[in-house]
Amino acid sequence: MGGAGQMTDTPPAAATPYLVADEEARALARRLLRTTRHAALGWLDPTTGAPMASRVALAADFDASPILLLSQLSAHTRALAADPRLSLLAGEAGAGDPMNQPRLSIAGTASPPIGREAPEHERLSRRFTAHHPAASHYGQFADFAFFRVTVTSAFLNAGFARAYPLGADDVTDSVAPDVLAAERRVVDHMNEDHADVLDRLMARRGRAESGWRIATLDRRGFELVAGSLVDRLEFAEPVETGGAFRKAFVALAAGLDADAPETGR
Repeated sequence: MGGAGQMTDTPPAAATPYLVADEEARALARRLLRTTRHAALGWLDPTTGAPMASRVALAADFDASPILLLSQLSAHTRALAADPRLSLLAGEAGAGDPMNQPRLSIAGTASPPIGREAPEHERLSRRFTAHHPAASHYGQFADFAFFRVTVTSAFLNAGFARAYPLGADDVTDSVAPDVLAAERRVVDHMNEDHADVLDRLMARRGRAESGWRIATLDRRGFELVAGSLVDRLEFAEPVETGGAFRKAFVALAAGLDADAPETGR
């Protein structure tokens, strides 16, 4: 320690520039992860140890674990076989300054290749091709395989002076077996029997396009697609059982009726 009038050896700690994650931040992280179709993949070169980056197609599993479909001939796939640690940067640049657009950085580890005989393969393939239809063709090539990412931590940049460190539980979600089992039935039912409701939900959101369909569903909400467009809507409350999806969608539809203008009698 220095005497009077002298500087101390250790400067005072600066106030943290980061914010504590709240539900609004977690919802934005979910939106970025579940609607971003392409991401930057960070990996380590097994020969030099140098950090490298690739662009990959991205989707999310029911619990929000990232799904990758990679060629095992690619340098990044061979690198992940040697060291499965990776990072992902999700967030499409919209209008305006790209540096002021929200983005989500994820740290995690890649699973081994998931073969067609694996019980989860059908689900991963269905969820991935719902956002990347062309993958139904090239994904059949012998060198391609799905990889599921276990998230260890994340970092949300929501815009200027809005930075949030996130834990794995802020990004991924728990999944009850009966909720997971209901997914495909609920998606098919809504798309086949209630397409008009989906269009009205999106119109209320300010999206004038028609032909919206649910691509993927989870217990907190769902992604809708119309051509190259993708968006996400969330339920008022997370769904806890497979049978509770009906109540969640009825609540959304009731909100539409409440917004409708009154007619004369």
